[in-house]
Amino acid sequence: MKRALCLLAIAACTDTTTPIEVDVPDVGEVSRSFAVDGTREVQLHVAGPVVVEAWAEGGAIDGVPDAQLAAGASASWLVPHAIDGDTSFVVRGNGDVVLTVAGRGAAVPAIARGRSLAWLDDATLDDPATISFARVMATIAADGHGGTLLERWFTAFAAGPGAGRASFAQFLDELRAAQGRDPTAWDLAPLPFRVTGIHNRIDLAKDGHCGELRVSIASTHPTFSPVHFIFLFRQPAADDDVTPDGVVHCRGTARRWAQLTALDDASFHAAARDWLATGLIRDRFLLAESVELSISPWQWRQWLPSGDAFTNPPLFQTIDVARLNAPGATRDAFLADVAANADAIATRTWPVPASFRSAVAEVQPNAKAELVDLAGSPALARYPELPRMLGMIGCPRCHTDNADFIQTGVDRKPSPFYDRELDARKLRLDALDTGDWPAAVPFGPLQPL
Repeated sequence: MKRALCLLAIAACTDTTTPIEVDVPDVGEVSRSFAVDGTREVQLHVAGPVVVEAWAEGGAIDGVPDAQLAAGASASWLVPHAIDGDTSFVVRGNGDVVLTVAGRGAAVPAIARGRSLAWLDDATLDDPATISFARVMATIAADGHGGTLLERWFTAFAAGPGAGRASFAQFLDELRAAQGRDPTAWDLAPLPFRVTGIHNRIDLAKDGHCGELRVSIASTHPTFSPVHFIFLFRQPAADDDVTPDGVVHCRGTARRWAQLTALDDASFHAAARDWLATGLIRDRFLLAESVELSISPWQWRQWLPSGDAFTNPPLFQTIDVARLNAPGATRDAFLADVAANADAIATRTWPVPASFRSAVAEVQPNAKAELVDLAGSPALARYPELPRMLGMIGCPRCHTDNADFIQTGVDRKPSPFYDRELDARKLRLDALDTGDWPAAVPFGPLQPL
């Protein structure tokens, strides 16, 4: 009778030695309150394989086979991982502990890239009920339509940094001739654009969110090409992506992506529609990117939403090579920062200050993007690879180092570089799903350089 009382209302018990037994639901949570005097065993009974997560308020969890705690995360947290059958661990502490154990559903399989990382299949991408250029424009536009935003955006290609891309204005002239001069009345559905991929960038999780959901789109116009766009949406952290003390780990989002692998075709396509319906919303829109060769050279720009228009921010992590290679105060300041941050640059963890970044990047066809000149920097003696590391954290060099500039073409085939990158992202997502805690993600590619 004493043991039963301790399981049901342990706060009133003095027994701190009897193991605490918990039957874990496949999906759902169960809590137990009990006293701990140093250590106490907890036995989990799981009709597995089930992904199990646990949190000990007032204590620490220790001794779980094959589970690893996150660096910096609380020792009170049992990282979600698959458990098959019974297992046990020890709770350390002194006094009352409240243990919450959650079943997060069936164990996830090793992922298939085409289901859980990049959707490149025709059945998904050719379905206008799932995704289209018109839908994306309507989603990100303040008016919920997108015609006015499209007109202002394409007009901006002839102004600002990288000015002179006249083919965008010519495309608008064709559109006005076909559909009239009122952009709010334009039908964007028949425009010559093709969705080339949906991309899971959970590897970019940081700062309290779980990475990005991206949509890549290419022009199929006979002369207005090659023109490619990428639209970036934030993946916010859900309840099961955060520990009770606020550590964002994104295991829930990783698990939901991985679970898509196990679906049959019909279920997957339904899930894809639902995923995009909830994931592609205006409040989550981050920015758009353009990579185009409407005239030579290739040009890459980023576009931040500003009302019903776009502005060009300094390109993320992209060194303004021409400006920083020129003698003067800006180069001197840059070389000083390189010397002070050489260790972080060598590991690709240095956030490049906006003052050193370019507003537009241009690369000649079939050429590698130029690297910055660090001649005179004392850091080169220790890290001769610093110029390449600075190049690989920005898209121009990273994308042209051993592959074409674009990741996915109109044919929806990944470039050799992107193909290898998907393999590297698969390894990381699999590790997240099995309870591992992979090393921190550097800026730039995950694949070995």
